[in-house]
Amino acid sequence: MDALDAIRSRIMRPRVDSRRPDREDIEELLELAVRAPNHHLTEPWRFYVLAGPERSRLANAIADAAIYAGSDPDEARADAAKKVDRAPVIVVFTCLPSTKPEVLEQEDVGSVLMAIQNFLIGAHAKGLGAMLRTGPVTDHPKTKDHLGLASDERVVGFVYLGYPEHHRAPTPRASAAELTRWLGWD
Repeated sequence: MDALDAIRSRIMRPRVDSRRPDREDIEELLELAVRAPNHHLTEPWRFYVLAGPERSRLANAIADAAIYAGSDPDEARADAAKKVDRAPVIVVFTCLPSTKPEVLEQEDVGSVLMAIQNFLIGAHAKGLGAMLRTGPVTDHPKTKDHLGLASDERVVGFVYLGYPEHHRAPTPRASAAELTRWLGWD
């Protein structure tokens, strides 16, 4: 599959089966991630690859965020356990912002988001299913505790990874022509 076809046909896969992708495949996807553009070459991305019982770290963070928001603790823990069981591998993408004064944190976060996109396109090209998840748990202080993150490190997103359960068509999108203003063109 060439790059253009991979971009055009890539979709989020909210459901994958229980087969765990090979570590070598995930390592290759992470090598694609680090090829993301990064203005000041700060390489702000960090990766935490959770499998098996280690996914419970994320489940605990999800539950704590829900409890903090007012959910019943027992329901929050059960719901969080279901969420992490949606995929055999969860890759946590974090940003460790540069301390250089000329670097805006937004630039580093943007680079991590582009790293996620490279990872997702690569996963699709390899026949894997992936789903990017975000939400309140990304900013919850307990997430750092449960995952053992540095104090200045922040979660950008979670990619749930596995093998697709079934075929799914790409989500319809508006044409770029509908969303583009051409300025200074004749």
